[in-house]
Amino acid sequence: MSLSALSSVVDQSQSVSQTSTKNTLTQQDFLNLLVAQMKNQDPLNPVDDNQMAAQMAQFASLDALNNINTTLGNIASMNNLQGIGLIGKKVEATGNSLLIENGNVSNGYYQLSNPGKVTIQIYDAQGQLVRTIDDGLKDTSKQKIVWDGKNQQGATLPDGTYLFQVSAVDGNGQAISVCSPSVDTVTGVSFENGVVYLNCGSKKITLSDILSIQG
Repeated sequence: MSLSALSSVVDQSQSVSQTSTKNTLTQQDFLNLLVAQMKNQDPLNPVDDNQMAAQMAQFASLDALNNINTTLGNIASMNNLQGIGLIGKKVEATGNSLLIENGNVSNGYYQLSNPGKVTIQIYDAQGQLVRTIDDGLKDTSKQKIVWDGKNQQGATLPDGTYLFQVSAVDGNGQAISVCSPSVDTVTGVSFENGVVYLNCGSKKITLSDILSIQG
């Protein structure tokens, strides 16, 4: 007997028909279906063990999927609460962006794998180079990017998001690898397509981007 045929049998039972208004079956609903099926089966053609086992396996799969959905929903709720709890805090995250907001430049950092001579290039949202900074010789400690928000000609740049690129060479002129996280204040939280985004002004980062919370 198929599930659709079984559903029509259940409609004949008052105790089971009460579950027909639901969009999903609970474990109790399924047991009621089995009881109704056994009561209404054709004595000359009873349900065989294989068919019963197949129906049990189908229910087990549906029950497992429901449990997975519940777990994922709980995880999403936890992420939402965690994101809200970060509002007003400074977070260090992967990325290479700087934000000018109300004339103030957000903090940016970099760290060299080996000591070397550093050059910082800053680009606007259109990818145009607006400033090159010779940052001199640096060691392997974390370094702060010092930028006054002006272009190469000394003109103050408008508010917005800017990208920076740090390059470094050692004494032999060989390139040195650079890690460049940024530090921003979380101003809000948004949810898009099931993903939690932390808003840092006009900049958005995810929870997985965070390297540390600085308070």
